[in-house]
Amino acid sequence: MAFNTGKYWLANGSSVWIIQWFGREGGGTDGGALWLMASPLPFDTFPTPSGTTQLETSRFQRRFVYANGGTDWTYNYFVENNLSQGWHSTWFTMSGGGNT
Repeated sequence: MAFNTGKYWLANGSSVWIIQWFGREGGGTDGGALWLMASPLPFDTFPTPSGTTQLETSRFQRRFVYANGGTDWTYNYFVENNLSQGWHSTWFTMSGGGNT
């Protein structure tokens, strides 16, 4: 099972939590053990800038919410665009899959 989720913008030196929902409220079932990684998108501007972007995905969490009538699962990922002089902000998606 492989998937891409969302389209996100992250400035140089910024970070964000990305939450992937599964379960009753997410409209699906538990995905089991999953991994996700930030996948930078190519610049769609002309001229294409030269330089570097480095995204790090870390601090994985799996959260369960037990409510009357079902269970919700969230997969939480912390993404950072490493701060470095002259590096770029970027658009990215979250790409991942499961250990099934």
